[in-house]
Amino acid sequence: MTLQDIAETLRRRWRFELAVLVATLIVVGGYLYLQTPMYDASTRVYISFSADGGMDDDGASAGANASSGNGFQYAPTDYVNQQLQLIPALVTTPAVLDGVADQLGLSSSQDLADHLTASVSDGYFVTITATDQQSQRAADIANAAASSLARQLASPDRSDANRYIPSHLRLSIVNEAVAASSPSSPNVKAILGVGTLAACALACFCGIVLELCDNRVRRSSEIQRLLHAPLLGAIPREATFQDGPVIIRHAESLEAETIRRVASNLTFVVPDRVELSNVFVISSHGSGEGKTTLSIELASAFAEQGRKVLLIGADLRHPSIAQRLHMEGGVGLSHLLTGQVDMTTAARQYWKPGFFVLPAGRRVANPGILINSRSMSDLLRDVSQEYDWVVVDAEPMTVANDAAIFAKQGARLVIVVGQGLADRNQLREMDHEFDAIGVQPVGVVWNFADPNRFVSKTYDVYYAGSKRHGGILSSSDADAADGRKAGDAR
Repeated sequence: MTLQDIAETLRRRWRFELAVLVATLIVVGGYLYLQTPMYDASTRVYISFSADGGMDDDGASAGANASSGNGFQYAPTDYVNQQLQLIPALVTTPAVLDGVADQLGLSSSQDLADHLTASVSDGYFVTITATDQQSQRAADIANAAASSLARQLASPDRSDANRYIPSHLRLSIVNEAVAASSPSSPNVKAILGVGTLAACALACFCGIVLELCDNRVRRSSEIQRLLHAPLLGAIPREATFQDGPVIIRHAESLEAETIRRVASNLTFVVPDRVELSNVFVISSHGSGEGKTTLSIELASAFAEQGRKVLLIGADLRHPSIAQRLHMEGGVGLSHLLTGQVDMTTAARQYWKPGFFVLPAGRRVANPGILINSRSMSDLLRDVSQEYDWVVVDAEPMTVANDAAIFAKQGARLVIVVGQGLADRNQLREMDHEFDAIGVQPVGVVWNFADPNRFVSKTYDVYYAGSKRHGGILSSSDADAADGRKAGDAR
């Protein structure tokens, strides 16, 4: 998948990605809502050396150097540095916490250890931080912890092992804790920022995964890779096609122009002076991809050029051309192949003097026998010589391989692929079947394409400008008489 494919995937699946994004942000918002706001308050104290560390047994004060019971002496800075690392651990001991509980009137000091932390910063500064659900209470705990620590360091009441070791540390409160105006956790801005980025990444990831798991063909760029055939054109998904042939009813529309472009491209890809080279067989892999509509539109586009055209309804299992064109379809191809009628009776003129339609006729028990018959082969050869263009509406490949049979005889096979309808794996299987029997489609028509890819406004403005500067005589107006004949035939 190229970067262009990824961008196209993200653009096409924006609704799903937006849903994932919103759902993720709701989860993040719910998490923030359930979190209890916690406030931090910090007291900063300064630790220094005190020469007046107490009295020895003879009543003499300790000198400038601290002495241990074993006779070792320490320089003041070394002594402070050595003892300073023990202060953070001392803050959370019962000796300090009990003093905090007494000062604040708490019944127990067991939970205070989870609310207090201490850290040594640069120099001889120690920061004591308290965390609580109430900002003022957090400040009181931090200040009480600093006071209790100062008393503990200055207290002469120590254990037997340290009875004769005077305390040479002095604690000075530099900054008292004050009540915070905003909670320290949860960090709403940070969580929302990270959550938004994560939601966007998750939405894009889910969109790409959904695309990879979806076997439906949704990009025209995949067609050549799957079917190894050129793209003849794209037909937009518009309700205009439901009104009848757009070449007749909406001759100046963008939809009609896309049909003309496909018809023109078809004339460029067929070889000259080859048997059945003017016979186009229109099929698709599955039903509902628009092969019958395209057959009617292409035949109308050729007839619009003044050519002699025959439209054959060869879908004997599900005939629909007569119904689409509002004409009598009780007699048609099935009767012609069985010798019940001749071509003059079976074919009907439609719209243009040189436009004839051969409907499928009644359904037969085994249509495959008729399609593979010698009569059908002879019919294709005869009509290819009599008409300029012959368009055959064949059955989908999932129903029968009639289209491949026609192509094997020399007709030009055109495959219609409906956006979002065709399956990648099924198209690969169809391509392998074509390779096995030696059939190569002359092209593929991308149907039900996204209308946004067509610049309809620009096209309409162009046509409007042409009308103001000389006017356009549409095929519908130029052939009003022929239209009336078509109405009589229908």
